Amino acid sequence: MKNDIFELAMQIQAYAKTGLHYVNNEYEIDRYNQIMDATVSIISRLSTEDPQKISLALHSETLYVTPKVDLRSVVFNDAGKFLMVKEKVDGLWTLPGGFCDVGYTPSQIAVKETKEEAGIDVEAVKLLGVLDKSKHGHPKSIYYLYTIFMLCKKTGGIEEPGMETLDVGYFGLDDLPELSSPRITREQLEMMQKFYENESMEPYFD
Repeated sequence: MKNDIFELAMQIQAYAKTGLHYVNNEYEIDRYNQIMDATVSIISRLSTEDPQKISLALHSETLYVTPKVDLRSVVFNDAGKFLMVKEKVDGLWTLPGGFCDVGYTPSQIAVKETKEEAGIDVEAVKLLGVLDKSKHGHPKSIYYLYTIFMLCKKTGGIEEPGMETLDVGYFGLDDLPELSSPRITREQLEMMQKFYENESMEPYFD
């Protein structure tokens, strides 16, 4: 029930932002702002995030609301283990990646993030999936997020942590470290492992 209320409040909040983008009547603007304030209050009560941080984040975006895009690079070693990085922000492990920056294609983001976080050069070779984070067991977020999974092949470099990471390593499904659940889940790694076992598989979506 709590999760349903959270998702409903996020949806209403997005509708209010979209309404503010299109209206110019002072009365309607005031009403939409009241709806915004009410939904921010509900979301703050249901979230573990700092209420001030939530308020600033949700009020800062005033254009038509669309999902944000996260990208994760899937790199296997010869033993079929995943390249993973230990995040400084929470001390937990995930696939290299992050939010997509303006001006870069998805494949360029995969190359850039893997180099910055894991130290190696890669080539993006295949789209493995596009998943809605709200449907795959992640903790609730104040942002609506899609994650792109991109299969990458190592072309050079040495595995070493970057400015945002503490460690780098290769792990299989039978020896996974503690995962950074806002970024990756075991279910998703199991999905990606199937591509190592069957290269002809079609990408996942939703």
